[in-house]
Amino acid sequence: MLKFEQLSFLIYKLKFFVIMRKKYLSALLFGALLFASAGTFTSCKDYDDDINNLQEQINTIASSLNDLKTKVESMGGVKDVTFADGVLTVTTDAGSATYTIPDKVGITKVELKDGVLYVDGVEAGKAQTVEVKGGILYIDGEAQELNVNFDSNVVAVIDKAAGIYTLTVNNETIELPIAFANVKIRVVDGTKVVGTNNKSYYYFTDAKYAKEGTNLENKQEEGIHWARATKDFVWEGGTKTAPKTGELVVGQITAAEVSVRPINYDLKANEDKLTLVSSTGAVAPVKINVYESQDNGPLNSGANSRAANIQYNQVEQGDYVLGITLNSDLTDEQVISAFASADQNSNIRYALALDGVIVTDYSFIIDTQLKADARPSCENPEADKFVIGGKDAENAPLGTHQMTYLDGRIYDMKVAINASDVADAEVYGVSVDSEKGTITAGANAVNRPFKLDVTLIDVNGNISETKTITVMFTETVAQDVTLSPVTYNVTPAKDKSLLVDVGDVFSSLSASEAISIDKLDNIKWQVEDDDATFLWSVVDFKELNENTGLIKYYDKDMNDIDMSDDKIDEAVRSIRYVKFIIDNDKYPNPGAKRGEHLISVTINRNISASDNNSATKLIKKVNIPVHVVRPDWEDVFVKNGEWNGDKFVTRIVATNASDYAEISMNAFDEIKGSEWDGAADGIYLTKLVYTADGNNDVPVAKDGEDLKNITGKAVKLDYNTLRQGIDKTHKLAYNTMHTVAAYKIGNVEDFTITEEFDVQLQSIFEGTTLMYGDKSVATLNAADYTIDGSKLVLKLKGNSVNVTTTALNAGIAAPYYADNKFILKENITNFTMVNEISYAASADASGLVGAGAKVTETGVQITKTSGQVNNGGTFTLTFTDIMGVQTTTSINFELSK
Repeated sequence: MLKFEQLSFLIYKLKFFVIMRKKYLSALLFGALLFASAGTFTSCKDYDDDINNLQEQINTIASSLNDLKTKVESMGGVKDVTFADGVLTVTTDAGSATYTIPDKVGITKVELKDGVLYVDGVEAGKAQTVEVKGGILYIDGEAQELNVNFDSNVVAVIDKAAGIYTLTVNNETIELPIAFANVKIRVVDGTKVVGTNNKSYYYFTDAKYAKEGTNLENKQEEGIHWARATKDFVWEGGTKTAPKTGELVVGQITAAEVSVRPINYDLKANEDKLTLVSSTGAVAPVKINVYESQDNGPLNSGANSRAANIQYNQVEQGDYVLGITLNSDLTDEQVISAFASADQNSNIRYALALDGVIVTDYSFIIDTQLKADARPSCENPEADKFVIGGKDAENAPLGTHQMTYLDGRIYDMKVAINASDVADAEVYGVSVDSEKGTITAGANAVNRPFKLDVTLIDVNGNISETKTITVMFTETVAQDVTLSPVTYNVTPAKDKSLLVDVGDVFSSLSASEAISIDKLDNIKWQVEDDDATFLWSVVDFKELNENTGLIKYYDKDMNDIDMSDDKIDEAVRSIRYVKFIIDNDKYPNPGAKRGEHLISVTINRNISASDNNSATKLIKKVNIPVHVVRPDWEDVFVKNGEWNGDKFVTRIVATNASDYAEISMNAFDEIKGSEWDGAADGIYLTKLVYTADGNNDVPVAKDGEDLKNITGKAVKLDYNTLRQGIDKTHKLAYNTMHTVAAYKIGNVEDFTITEEFDVQLQSIFEGTTLMYGDKSVATLNAADYTIDGSKLVLKLKGNSVNVTTTALNAGIAAPYYADNKFILKENITNFTMVNEISYAASADASGLVGAGAKVTETGVQITKTSGQVNNGGTFTLTFTDIMGVQTTTSINFELSK
């Protein structure tokens, strides 16, 4: 038999000679799982203790997987899972969670990703499933040649389509969300879409229709222009290389404007992870091209298409334009048919996928012409098809932007500054990067015309004449700012306002800008993306602009700022904080969701001094990401009532004999009491079961009983279920329960917080103890063998119920809760009320014959047939309640000296 060190060395050597054969794959995996399982792999007796010890340690980790799941989910989705040197690490956007498995050696990671098996990060072959069962390694359900005698292992399987990361430790499994599954991409309204039956689609098609409005439904027959190069193109100075004979040549294609959230997610950096996927899982044979911001890419003029909403038509951080490039290896037939349905009667609808995860609806269509272009000549450049940064040439934006020619027949263009304007361009900061196809204009270029020489080449290799197009650069947004995210913790508090630190958004305004704002109407707040899942509905948030009392402005010291129109020019630059106050009746939006949302403010200035001219110009737009989170249970509620460690102790307080028994589940109160508007009144149960003998599914409540409210309302338990076997045991059939309490903050489903805990169930008089004053030993009078009844006290834990023997004898009630009383009577045979408690007294003592006890008006009389107390004795009271549950309490006594 090989020692562990020898076997490890053999496996180590095998890793260097892996050929993709089953035999060596098995050996490699065996080595990986071996290192994952123990540093002492052997069946020798000498190692049994080590194996057993390690198994206990691994089991501890495995049993804690749900704790790991809870922790990881609170930190966001999983980015990576590693297992190294005995430490299991789950990495998320918010940090890492780790569990340590002691006595581990080596580094092991077995991962099945997109059907490819990786061991220690090295590709080991193709597989569908990997698992260890009964100490045997299985690949795709087939047992391998080598056994794994110790079954501890770490295996991670990624299902990108489902957004799930499945982690298995020691054959126990949890599912965790993948981090990037939370990225949201949406086609922005107003782009090139067509709607049928309230369903809109985005067409990647002939680019010239980007200039012709949004109705492309009747122009699909035009499609994307393409041709097969019949000769080598002669072309230099453009953005693309000259095609060679036989290569596929594709014209200009429309591009989709999309909104990406979280706002700080860099879609450009993840360009290679984007694909278009059909509902059958087929990936479109195209490459996605990402242009940063909506002011780039081949789009039509935003000014023309959004005239009604011009003040909001600005560059928004977090927005992108997506174009496509057809794969160059497509055959002519594939160009025609690859994007169509099997019957060739309709276009395939695609969804956008990020690293395999679907992030949009199936709303994208790629429409190609049914035959190749065969044009004898190229059209000459026209000014109305020449676009800079998605804007018409006469309204070109400042900064650096993409130049595009919106005609699907055109393969490429080259642009140069006309010789007559070269000097002016240098003076006023205008330059062209012909390789990138961009033009840059500095601030000094505003309202100055510049001539550009434009030359086109079409998909057939025909080159146009060079034409001169005049462009004019106009003033753009002074600033487009995104603040650091604001975290909003949803709350049951009466004050549900949202406070935002706006930094220098207002203080950085110039004096002239502050004066030109002129009135509060020029400061507009809105919810971005028509987000129906924000804290307040879009309509309710819009009303903030119409009711200045619902938006408060404060300076850096939180002093209120008067923003009335006659003082705004003096006050606006002192704004540091903004508070949004919403009527509680409108908070929160019933459809609200956690996660990142975006609100924005546009600050405008008047451009006319005339009271009759309300035209404005945008000074600044500010985006404010709002991360909506919910608190943990312990942030809202504090334990209330009686608890025994982590168990809530409750008792039966009422019964309807043969029908039900009632308990209180009032276990919590609000941390901040009345400030939080009686939140505990809304706590309800989602689960309540008995837990005897490991059985967790025995129903508690009577059929049809509602557990939706546990505060101020008794929970009814089935009377007969609790009394099963009572004649023999004199105990409740179940005395422990498991429950899950829940509370919906603002009655919003996604704001639900929960708490899971165990319940210790007691019958009416269970838990009663007997004391002699503050002592646990009573004094027996040597003269008459009596115990002073004035000092004998019954205590019911948690309720401070004191019952002297005088009360017992006389049947006098003792307080229990606020309005309930116990009536204690000796030897009740017929209970008439739930608060009646039957009792019987007894005693025993060494040295006494026929020892007994009798409760008198003044105390307890210890009775006997003969004898004398030698070493003390015990006085016992046995109580029986209406349920038939018996409770016994005793106190030792000793003879007075």
